[in-house]
Amino acid sequence: MSLRDQTLALIEALNRRDFDSVTGAFEEEAVLDLPDGIRVIGLASFRDTLSAYILRHDLSLADMLVMTDSAETRGAVECTLKGHDRRGVDAENGVDGGPYSLPAVLILSREGELFNRMSLFAAIRP
Repeated sequence: MSLRDQTLALIEALNRRDFDSVTGAFEEEAVLDLPDGIRVIGLASFRDTLSAYILRHDLSLADMLVMTDSAETRGAVECTLKGHDRRGVDAENGVDGGPYSLPAVLILSREGELFNRMSLFAAIRP
């Protein structure tokens, strides 16, 4: 499968919250980097951290431009990160900050058929 097609399939799985398909696209020792500085290594931590992050912020990716290198080992996705600010939910007042859309970049890498790294960079939030 081309890196572009594999990347689009991964994003579709993320947007569907199909975390089994997401983790099935990664190697056992995959690395995950998130905008708030979280880094985890290993598929179990990867799945738990990513699913909690996506569900907590109600995240999805839209308006995607996929770019890949000629060796098909690295890809970048310029996109819009759509979410819902729920930071106040844990506070005493329970205030919900509402929906947001931010520019973001998703970086993926692979050495074989499976991805070995995913890094998400976003402006300011979540």
